[in-house]
Amino acid sequence: MFSRSSAVGRVFGLKASAVFLLALLFFGWDVGNTSLWNIDEPIYAQSLKEQIAQHNLVVPTFNARLMPDKPALNYWLMWTGVKMLGMNSWGLRMGSAVAGALLVLYLIIGLRRLYGENIALISGLMTATALHSTVIFRSATPDPLLILTVTIALLSYLRGYLFPDIRSREILIAYAAMALATLDKGPIGFLLPGLIIVLFLLLRRELSFLWREGRLTWGVPIFLIIALPWYLAVGVETHWAWDRAFVFKQNIGRFSDSMQGHRGPWVYYLISTFLGMLPWSIFLPQVFRDVWLSRRQFLRSHPKTLFLLVWAAAWIGFFTLSATKLPNYVWEAYPPLFILLAAYFEKIRAGTTRPARRGLILSAGVLFLIGLAMSLFAGLVLPLREPHLPDMVEIGLPYLLAAAGAGALLWHRRWVPAWATLGVGGMALTALLVFVITPSLNGVKPSREMGQRIAALQGPQPYRLASWQWFQPSFLFYAGRGNMPIRHLQTLTELPAVLGPEPLYLVCPEHAVAAVRAAVPAAYRQQTVLLRYEIYNHENIALLRISPRTKGLDHAIAPYYHE
Repeated sequence: MFSRSSAVGRVFGLKASAVFLLALLFFGWDVGNTSLWNIDEPIYAQSLKEQIAQHNLVVPTFNARLMPDKPALNYWLMWTGVKMLGMNSWGLRMGSAVAGALLVLYLIIGLRRLYGENIALISGLMTATALHSTVIFRSATPDPLLILTVTIALLSYLRGYLFPDIRSREILIAYAAMALATLDKGPIGFLLPGLIIVLFLLLRRELSFLWREGRLTWGVPIFLIIALPWYLAVGVETHWAWDRAFVFKQNIGRFSDSMQGHRGPWVYYLISTFLGMLPWSIFLPQVFRDVWLSRRQFLRSHPKTLFLLVWAAAWIGFFTLSATKLPNYVWEAYPPLFILLAAYFEKIRAGTTRPARRGLILSAGVLFLIGLAMSLFAGLVLPLREPHLPDMVEIGLPYLLAAAGAGALLWHRRWVPAWATLGVGGMALTALLVFVITPSLNGVKPSREMGQRIAALQGPQPYRLASWQWFQPSFLFYAGRGNMPIRHLQTLTELPAVLGPEPLYLVCPEHAVAAVRAAVPAAYRQQTVLLRYEIYNHENIALLRISPRTKGLDHAIAPYYHE
């Protein structure tokens, strides 16, 4: 006979497994139905394609040059997906969907002993249905792996701190997770988690825990065994050029100066975090008020709450000081905030706190206004700015309906149905984005169609690529083969030197076509293969084919041209 505790454990395990599978389905369903987004996704995808062509998964390159942006772990994850699903959006993104589902599973399992089953399950479900989860766990970038490994590292360390019976196991898991985070995105993978742990122990006046109980003698070797070999290997192969560029340009440089125009005011991350955590972030004011009222106790009596607050504040505060700002940089601060929200919801459900009903209705009203603003912007403002985009006025409808329904339920103190309504609203918005809105954007991202047109024209025959006054990394990914480079012309006087016996496919803005035609030598023929509007540069982009004059070949492929 099974004991009651083992039976309860099995039921919880079934619930956790079910949520994991649903999250995997949620993140992975139709994940490849859109072409790669600019700029990061196609950069990493092309880098992987070049590494595979060179049979070298150690040294990242892009366009035949070293690419010191990120370490190797995410490339290996994408390579796994590509091996199973092909070199396409499906294969490149599926690893991120798996990472997102594993994050949900780990939160549920890791929080069970810390907070109980209900809070663990609520935290996982909120993480899965947040607005930014739809973006981050459906994209081929290193962020999903960093979010997963950092969350494992910090929660495992907290579990080891609080529970002596599992201390060794949990703290060593934390070291291993920080090593994987470092292998995925660099020093941030151990510096920020380490800073959070140190700040927490300082506030608890227990810094000595690091060397007394922190398992440094085992943890540091584990960290080095996992993280160091690849850094040494890429350093040796590139004579340390990759390592130097990665440390000084991609880490110190990004912190001290904005890159690629990614900058913002000091409130940037407060706003982006609130929007990214929708629909659940509308209740953060109530959570912070609840924490503030218990401020005299939690420094000594509530270490879990203190740890979560330090985690979120330190992560957001660090990147607020950084010159380069992107919403993805602070996703690692979402899990502690989701846990605090789940704990607050459980207190309401259990009746241990009685929230102000009007405050909750006001929060639902904020979500309603956000949904209204989304629809007004998509229906009125966006068509004026981008007339080539499809009608997206329905984008705010899920939040409008969810806010109205949840507000009515909150007024009658029907807490669980209200939260379920918000969750359904979050999933409905994801479904709308995935199945209706983002696929329609493929028409204003011409790179994939350009690649398909080149493949149809060339078949297995050789060709070259060049660009003039326009380039997106997605063009190289879709138009090139393997590690084929693209030549970026600085002036059109360079064009004759690029031409050869095989066709040259050149991309440029429509207004530059006449200048390109004038620069083509008389022995070559220029024809416009494709002309499409491109959303990132807000203009028509032309794909030109420049080839030696051969009448038979020109006649055979004439149907593909737009003269």
